[in-house]
Parts: sequence; structure tokens; C-alpha cells
Amino acid sequence: MIRFDDIVEKLNPYLKSSDIDEIKKAYAYSAKVHAGQKRYSGEPYMIHPMEVTSILADIKLDRNSIITGLLHDTIEDTLATEADIKKLFGSEVSELVNGVTKIGQLSISSKFERQAENFRKLILATGKDIRVIIVKLADRLHNARTISHLPEGKQTNFARETMDLYAPLADRLGIYWIRTELEDICFSILKPFEYAEIEYAFANKKNDWESYTNEIQQQLKEQLEKYNIKAILQNRFKNFYGIYKKMLSKDLDFNNVFDIKAFRVIVDNEADCYAALGAVHSTWKPIPGRFKDYIALPKSNGYKSLHTNVVGPFGDKVEVQIRTHEMHEIAQYGVAAHWKYKLSSEDKNNIIDTPESIKKIFDIQTLNDPKEFIDAVKDELITNFIYTFTPKGDLKELPIGSSIIDFAYSIHTDIGNKCSGGRVNGAIVPISYKLKSGDMIEIIVKNDQHPKRDWLKHVVTSKAKTKIRSAVKDSLIEDSITIGKSVITKKLLSYGLKLEDPSVTKKLKEFNNMKKIKDMDELFVQYSLSKINILEILNFFKIDIKNKVNVKKSPPLIDSSQAIVVGGNDNVMVRFAKCCAPIFGDEILGYITIGRGISIHRISCNQILEIDSSRLIDVKWDSSFASKSSTKLKISCFDKPGILSEISNIIVNHESNIVKINAKPISSLKSSIYLELLVRDAKHLSEIILDLNSINDVNNVERLRSLDLEQIELNL
Repeated sequence: MIRFDDIVEKLNPYLKSSDIDEIKKAYAYSAKVHAGQKRYSGEPYMIHPMEVTSILADIKLDRNSIITGLLHDTIEDTLATEADIKKLFGSEVSELVNGVTKIGQLSISSKFERQAENFRKLILATGKDIRVIIVKLADRLHNARTISHLPEGKQTNFARETMDLYAPLADRLGIYWIRTELEDICFSILKPFEYAEIEYAFANKKNDWESYTNEIQQQLKEQLEKYNIKAILQNRFKNFYGIYKKMLSKDLDFNNVFDIKAFRVIVDNEADCYAALGAVHSTWKPIPGRFKDYIALPKSNGYKSLHTNVVGPFGDKVEVQIRTHEMHEIAQYGVAAHWKYKLSSEDKNNIIDTPESIKKIFDIQTLNDPKEFIDAVKDELITNFIYTFTPKGDLKELPIGSSIIDFAYSIHTDIGNKCSGGRVNGAIVPISYKLKSGDMIEIIVKNDQHPKRDWLKHVVTSKAKTKIRSAVKDSLIEDSITIGKSVITKKLLSYGLKLEDPSVTKKLKEFNNMKKIKDMDELFVQYSLSKINILEILNFFKIDIKNKVNVKKSPPLIDSSQAIVVGGNDNVMVRFAKCCAPIFGDEILGYITIGRGISIHRISCNQILEIDSSRLIDVKWDSSFASKSSTKLKISCFDKPGILSEISNIIVNHESNIVKINAKPISSLKSSIYLELLVRDAKHLSEIILDLNSINDVNNVERLRSLDLEQIELNL
């Protein structure tokens, strides 16, 4: 069982006696408020904060972090208050303890609403002081070490949320030994059979590896001495979960995982790192493509080292890591290692910056949708990266699978929003191009470009996903306002009401107040999303739905004398047949009528088969015709909120205009939406229909021939 004297022994080498006196005071206070409490194991509760503090002392954190370790559960689990902590130990300790308490309320696998809100608290707390997360990681590690005392169901939940959040956070902070220990403990809970298999195979080969290790270390030592390089040699085994991931990703069995054993060469300075690399490569043949220079290109969490894979003395692949003593300390303790240098600094304002790898998570705290928020956090905790470059040579670290769009958003939101493609190593590529390590990327932008929903298929970074969704939603809202206002205006006009009439506007504002709608724009949006229907508005106005007034119809949208050429002449009287409603670009035939000029039909029109073929005449579209044609669609879909807005958004994106829109319920689940819209030509219409059919809730899109939309009553 741990003793407080053991902790003090770890603190003495690097903290002042006055700091240790304050820590003793915190220990006495914690023991007092936790008195009588027990853990699941039956041990006194005080054992837990002491173990957490011991882990923080191993990392050599500062005095206030050590005190926070002793007090981290006092606000949540005892009668102590934030005010008590502030009065006794100061505002900094109080904020740290409060930050750790907020993180403790997080549950990664429970209800999304609470989960997302608590994670926002974590991010806000961490934004003030990175030590909050380090203390929480120490707390999580000790709880993981004692997981066997938890009920079985709680063990699984604990292990899953640790794998989802805390192990990746430890990786992002560069504290790899905490990450690997957390991973292996949780792996044994979540995949007990696979863990046992690897444990058994590992035990069978460990003795062979030990003798093999001694041989390699001896050869390394001799070679380094030959080049007069002072070095400390270490070896380490890959953790069980790392072996399991390698087996899965490469489809290997245990005996074919060759980098289970790795060797470290720790030297005095950076120049010796490269000299040691030369010594290693002169001893054993390097494996092409298996060298990584993290000294020249450090990871975003500050990790630096040279990694090389060579063919060892027994023909096996051997991994060798080469680094300085300072690099090794950062590799062991990550961002926490910087506190050692801060403590020895005379500059008390030498505050350690939050690593870029954590700052990226802060960018997503404004997401409103809880599921999107958590998904974005998990995206940012991805630990496999590629390393790419801007044309100026700046390094960009991105998750594996990133596209040109991800790269564009990593530079700036405006660059991402206007991205239309890129040049990779000088060659033009589309926005869907997947980047590789070493690529040099130049983004091509267009001022008229804007994010589209299908961009989400090509991005993996949370920043890109968040910005694209936000831009699409903003565009959707604008379109919804336009559509909603247009339809409400037409519907009210059909009952003799003009939206611009002050008395009508005043009445609609009263309706908004009753419905708790903040303004007219929100009314239009809710109408377009089918959350408000015309019957509610008419009832509020006390208007009988049957009392429609006749509204003069708009004149024809196409001047047919400009659209059709008959036998080389463009001044022949023509009209468009209502039975098939042809538009510019359709394949057409002319029918010579008696006294009414040429009737224009689509070749596919059924009536063509029933008329006198001797009166048919070849006609064609005038290629100079530049006006838009009117056409009608019937969309069969599931009756879900927002479907109207999705449909209108696609039409607007295709630069078309909606003239009329009506909807008719078919059943409790399905509706038919009838649209009249303006299109440039038949090809333009086909593109719109293709995209409309791609909406998940749309079952079918049909071009109508002669249906008058006025005959279909809006019935929402």
C-alpha cells in the first residue's frame, strides 16, 4: 500500500521545501474530508488520490498539479466546496480541481446531450490549463489499474470510454506510457480472448527475445563506440494492443509481426542522432521506405526522434529509435515534460502553450448538434497521420485519408470554402484526391465556389466537416427563407391577402408571437420545413379555406416565335402542345393544325401515334434561344421535416427557379410534391432530376406532361 512518504521522496529532488509543506497541508485536508469513505476494493478512499498524486510526481508536475491530485475528488465526493478549496489553496488550485471535476461528469457512451455538454466543459477547462487533462489522465490510469473491483457491466463501459477518449488524449499529449498502459488494460476487458492469445504467444517467445536482444545491443554498442558516440541503449516491447492493431491492419498472425521489439539509442545532442543513424545503417541494411525523421518534422504533440527499420543479424526486421536525452524525456512524458523546464526557469510567465494537437479540438466546441460534436472530437483524436507541405514548405499534419479539401480548410476557412481543386506535386487533381505523405499541395480557388453537401464524402478532419456543414446549413436557411416567403406570399394572395399589406404583416407578427417564432424569417423557414402549414395561418386569420379568389395567371414564359425553326423559317406561328409540354432541348415534331399554326410535340408524346402522320413536319429548336422554359415535376417522397428544404436547395444549386410548389399527402408517411420550375433546357432538367433522386427520402421524380398545378390543393 502506498505511503505519503513515498510521494514526498519523489518530490524532494525537484520541489522546494515550502512547496512540499503546502502539499502536506493538502494531504491532511484530503484525508480529513475523505475520512470513512471506501472504494469498490474495500480500501480507504484516500489511497486513490495518493496513487494519482504518485503518478503526477513521476511526471514531475508542479506543486499546484500535485495538490490538485490530492484534492481532485473533494468537490464531487465530499462536503468540501469550491470556495473552501480557493480559500485554503488559492484560485489556481481551485480552478484546476473544478476542471477535473467537470471532466469526471463526462460519459462517452451515454446520452449524447449530456455527453456533448460535459465535453464542452472539458474543452473550456483545458483551454485555461492543460494540467487539468494531465491530472485527469493520472486519475483515469489508477482507476484502470483497479478496474477488476468494478461490477462487470461498469468495467465494459469504463474500458470503452477510456479507449474512445482518454487513451487518444494521452497520445495527443505525447504521454505514451500512459496511453499504452490504458490501451492494454482496456484491451483485456473488451477483447479478453484476443488478449489471452497474444499474452500466451508473447510468454512463449519472451526468453528467445531476451537472448536475441542482448546480441543486438552488443553489436550496437560496439558500432557506436567505433564512431566515438556516447549513447545509452534501451529496448522495449510493443504493447499488446499495438500488436493486435498491427495484426488486424496487416492481416498477420503473431509470428509475422516483426517490430514487437524495438531498440532506443539515446545520445547527447542532435548531431549525434544522425551520426548514430549512420552507424546503425553501416551495421545492418536499412529497409527502403521505413525511415522517418521526426527531428526535422516533429509530430504535433512535440515528439522528436529518428525511426529506422533494418534487417537485423538474424534476418529479422528490427526497429531502432534514436533521440537525445531531452527528446526522450518529451517522448516519455509529452507536454508534461515541459513543466520540468518551466520550474527551473526564472521567467514565471513562461506558460506552456497548449499543443496544436489539442488546440484543434477547441475549434469544434461551438457545434450545436451533440452527435456531430462527439463525432468531431473522435475525428480529432485520430492518431495516424500523413505529413504534407504547402508551396512555401510549411508542414501540415493531417489524418490518413485526408483530401484536397481537408488540406484547404487546414490553411484557412475561406480557402476551404472556395476550393475548386489543387495541384499536387505540380499536377492538377480534383477535390476528392487523397493525399500522401510528402505531397506538396497548392490549392486552386474560385470566388464563385461554395461548399456542397457531397464534399462531406471526401473529408475526414473535423474542421472540414464542421465548416462544410455550417456553410450548407447557412445556405439552406437562406434558401428556406426565399422558398417559404415565396409560397406563403402566393398562398395568401390566393385568399386576397397581400404580404406587403401592413395589416397582414401585423397579423402575421401576432401569429408569430402565439407560436413563439422570433421573426418573419423564422416563420418562412419553419413553413419551408413543413413545421408550420398554411391552414394554421388561415385559421388564425379566420379565413375559410374554400374562399379562394381568382388570381390572374402569368403570361406564357416562352415566346414560341423565337424558340422554334420550321423548315428554316423562324417566323412561323407555333404553339406548344399541353399534352406533353416540350421544353428547349427535347426531341420534337411539328403538327400542322387547321387555323392555329404548328403544334409542337415531344417525339415521345402518346398523341403523336393517334394523329394523321401526313400532317407531321420536321421542326427544330433555334440554337440562339436563350430564355428559360417552364416544366413540371412530381416528387414522391417520405413526409419528413426538412424534405421541402432539401429539394429546394438542390434546385437553387442548379441555378433554377421555382415558379409554383404544392404538396399532397398520400398516406401518413408519404407525400407527393408538385413543382413548376424554370430550366435552361432538357439536359439541365435531367441533371436536376438526377440530383433529386439522390435524396435519401425521395422515392421517385417524374416529369409531368399536362398537369395543371393549380388543380392540386395544398393540404399539409
